Amino acid sequence: MSQSNEGKEQLKEILERQEYQAYEQESQTASQRLLDVITEWVKDLLETWFPNFQVSDSAINGWIYFFGFIGMGLLLFLVIKLVTRLSGEKKLSEKRTFSMTSDFVWSSQKHVQEADARATEGQFSEAARHVFLGMLLDFDKRGLVEAKTWKTNGDYEKELLDSDHRLVADFSLLAKTFDQITYGKRILQKEEYDEFRLRALQWMDEEGRREA
Repeated sequence: MSQSNEGKEQLKEILERQEYQAYEQESQTASQRLLDVITEWVKDLLETWFPNFQVSDSAINGWIYFFGFIGMGLLLFLVIKLVTRLSGEKKLSEKRTFSMTSDFVWSSQKHVQEADARATEGQFSEAARHVFLGMLLDFDKRGLVEAKTWKTNGDYEKELLDSDHRLVADFSLLAKTFDQITYGKRILQKEEYDEFRLRALQWMDEEGRREA
């Protein structure tokens, strides 16, 4: 006899054993008892609320199954929403503005100095990244935003809407470029970097802020 047929015979033997049949009957009996308890509870509830309302046990069972399916559907929907939300939060956390601790603890001036050093080496994308971080830390020092390691550029933009809406347009443009060079691997050319640096530093310079 082949191994496949032997497996089928063994399975058939197990299913026909008395203890397995007893377990199946016990499981079915427990399920039926639970259904009976729920049915009786619903029936008592209906009789309390609607004394003159007559309804059969079969109808109540049908309602229980109906609402049970609805409940399972809602539960599945909530689970999917939760998973989607957690996934979205994970993606956002991967796009935090301050991705490294060292970026956060540096001063605004140090970021600008590092940007100048990177630009001298021709690393304009990395230089722009440091300029942007320096600008954010300057905003934090002036109370325009509250810099946190878990925040994204979207969070900072919302804060600027309340603290100084004049900065929002430029910030949005700079933040878009920042995301492109940080997560989209965009390579900036010197002319693009010079414009980026000028636009950012004007908000860090006292005279530039007065003229804006």
